[in-house]
Amino acid sequence: MKDGVYEEILLDSAIKSIGIAGHHISSFEYFVDTNLQKIIDSESIIEPVIKPYGVEDFKIKLGKITVGKPDILEADSIVRPIMPMEARIRDLTYDAPMMLGVSYIADKKVVAEEEVFIGRLPVMVKSKYCNLYGLSDEELLKAKEDPKDPGGYFIISGTERIIITTEDLAPNNILISRENQEGVSYSAKIFADADSIKVPHTIQLSDSNLLYLTFGKLKKISLVVMLKALGFTNENQLIKEISKGDDDIENTISINMTAFDVNTEKEALELIGKSLHSVHAKDTAEKNIDSLLLPFLGRDQDSRKTKGEYLIYVTSMLLKYAMEKREVDKDHYSNKRLHSENYNLDMLFRFIFRRVLNDAKYNFERGIKKDRVPPPKYIFTSDQLTAKIRSSMATGQWVGGRVGITQHLDRRSFPSTISHLRKVESLLTSNRENFRARDLHGTHFGRFCAIETPEGQKIGLTKNLAILSEISPDGLDSDKVIEKLKKIGAKII
Repeated sequence: MKDGVYEEILLDSAIKSIGIAGHHISSFEYFVDTNLQKIIDSESIIEPVIKPYGVEDFKIKLGKITVGKPDILEADSIVRPIMPMEARIRDLTYDAPMMLGVSYIADKKVVAEEEVFIGRLPVMVKSKYCNLYGLSDEELLKAKEDPKDPGGYFIISGTERIIITTEDLAPNNILISRENQEGVSYSAKIFADADSIKVPHTIQLSDSNLLYLTFGKLKKISLVVMLKALGFTNENQLIKEISKGDDDIENTISINMTAFDVNTEKEALELIGKSLHSVHAKDTAEKNIDSLLLPFLGRDQDSRKTKGEYLIYVTSMLLKYAMEKREVDKDHYSNKRLHSENYNLDMLFRFIFRRVLNDAKYNFERGIKKDRVPPPKYIFTSDQLTAKIRSSMATGQWVGGRVGITQHLDRRSFPSTISHLRKVESLLTSNRENFRARDLHGTHFGRFCAIETPEGQKIGLTKNLAILSEISPDGLDSDKVIEKLKKIGAKII
């Protein structure tokens, strides 16, 4: 064979197996297959304040959600499948109906059960929920579609829109850095993320070697006090576990023990509660600790020991880095994560669906006031969910004030389309310097194109995935990973 033929065969094979837009498609499919149901399960019980006459305990239970295939309701009331090309030509949205199982449970007995239409979800072209899925090249041509089109985008009111892959710091990760602010020398930051709960944590080491913890509404609480509130009241044992035999670290912890003289768990909890200006200091402190402190480790009283052990580990790491005058390289790509459709649609759907549930509760209670029990299909309004998803997808305006999440797909040429589908944008604001974040990092090689980035404000913040790079699929079995880590010597802290 001539030079380059082997490379061409390998490249062609790799592109066919991975797919140019494979990361978009797999992320969308994971959202529909798995995360959509998780959102429903997290909000599965509605308890109306006003109950039907003669019923003591009444609940509205949400069951399984299903997503159909894209279709259209014509003027003559006929529902039929729709292809992407027709949606483009007729300025329609390529979306599918969502059906949700709803049950009425009165005094622990199911009194009504129905599958309810709750709205329409835009469907990604070439995903398994698309009407083009599984078609041969001949069948795609017959449907007036390009067999070489990679998919990975949505059609909203006839316009092709993509959800841009965004780059952010990895959640639940420890980032230690030298601080420039007055009175603080080093800090450890943890962006705690547990489903819909996102709480930034900061442990600061002051110039006078005092350690403070900040999270939620708790500002600069002594780390020693927090550890004692979590049940670690044996000071000698605490010093030993944090210092690990290092005399300098041992002296630092001893200074903190002396500066914040709290002996019991109850005293520590009351001190934390008083900092929140609560009348019921102990109860308030316990609620904040259980629900907001490192929520990815648990959100109940049983998780306090694990949270304490984790804080001991982070403190030991922070002090060691401070003594050695080191920092964690947050621009190393092991400290970054890429968010595609699953992350962004999860955030959007979760926010809108809560409003839908509030409306459903209100509609049910209004019916009860009129001495009638409204059927499930009458309490859910599908217009709100459909309209708000379409609006966000069409404008790119997302939950939390974020903008530019979706963009109009670049169709100037085929390479332009490929480039756009593989674009990655940083969440850092482009009008700030952020020199280090813009630099080409050694860990980019093999993952990103080392050349392609725009001129101007977005230079270095907008990147493109290398043709052969892949994004780890959502929903990997973490238990299997943990078992493999144990086999190579990793220990649970």
